[in-house]
Amino acid sequence: MNPRSRTSPLARYDVLLMDMDGVLYLHNEPIADAVRFVSAVRGMGKAILFLTNNSKYTRGEYRKKLEAMGIPSREEEILTSAGATAQYLVENHDLEGRSAFLIGGEGLYEEVGRTGLRLLAGEEGSTADYVIVGWDTELTYEKLRIACLALHRGAAFIGTNADATFPSPEGLWPGAGAILAALEKAAGREALVVGKPNLYMMQAALHVSGGRPDRTLMVGDRLETDVLGGWRAGLDTCLVLTGVSKREDLEGYRPQPDLVVESLGELL
Repeated sequence: MNPRSRTSPLARYDVLLMDMDGVLYLHNEPIADAVRFVSAVRGMGKAILFLTNNSKYTRGEYRKKLEAMGIPSREEEILTSAGATAQYLVENHDLEGRSAFLIGGEGLYEEVGRTGLRLLAGEEGSTADYVIVGWDTELTYEKLRIACLALHRGAAFIGTNADATFPSPEGLWPGAGAILAALEKAAGREALVVGKPNLYMMQAALHVSGGRPDRTLMVGDRLETDVLGGWRAGLDTCLVLTGVSKREDLEGYRPQPDLVVESLGELL
């Protein structure tokens, strides 16, 4: 941990934005100290917003997953990149009468389904106005083919997040960014990405949590998403070394996190 933060490192903050994968759990296995940490932070009277780039699951599924691990939460305390993407579309696009083809899980379908976009399936997807891509563990060549056809016909190209990998107990799995990269190569153009480290999602998180930038701490396991995103939003950041980024990755990286801990318990 940074020496200057050894005395009551959380005292300066009213709100914690907590990444989940690699911070609270690895896939379905809770990380040591996570349950005790969240309970202690709530006991201090601080607000928590669970903030994840993983668009696969619904907020209800995340709530149940956290609850099963001993972390009670409300759906209003959970913001996924799927939710941020849906909000971005509503705020910035005229969606009336428009359609979308999705690559992703139930969480993406639920959030985008609330925007009014007509969701297309199968071959009809090649005529969609939007191709929206998240993490899809049931990805097939057919989905990539249909999305590719739609993109070459001019569909808007949106990504929930660009994480290249996903932390699991057995190591790193391909993430949503790997799927995006395949389509970007095939389509010959880049997607607009909403999730961390992009400022839109960080500002959405501040709005939902009610946090002030100078009183909010972003806690995550990735330098290129959690730390960079928090820095862009003017927040202090904490890197937890239980997920993707390792201590050796800090060398030469900019921006540096304000805090670095081996586990969440070091913050208490």
